[in-house]
Amino acid sequence: MSNRQDATADLKLDARMDIIAAESLLAELQKTSPAQDTLVIDAEDVTLIDTPVIQILLSAARDQAEQGGCFTLTRPSAAVVDAMCLLGLENSLTEWSGSNE
Repeated sequence: MSNRQDATADLKLDARMDIIAAESLLAELQKTSPAQDTLVIDAEDVTLIDTPVIQILLSAARDQAEQGGCFTLTRPSAAVVDAMCLLGLENSLTEWSGSNE
């Protein structure tokens, strides 16, 4: 799930990001974030995303910001956009699109 190059960590989310996937995502993020300057998460393939996964992403973004790093969510699927909007997190989605660099 991870590809470390220089100071960037790239993660690609699975199609089904439910409570079961949340645990492995958290473990993977703990290995990479905030040790990397940039954390890039590709959410293109996500067809289902549960709130715990979004909470983990929020925490990772906060950790990156506190360490002076960058958190980017690339190609969010419709499922990700819908879930974020449903939770009132449109601003986070906008920030994560890369405008926070």
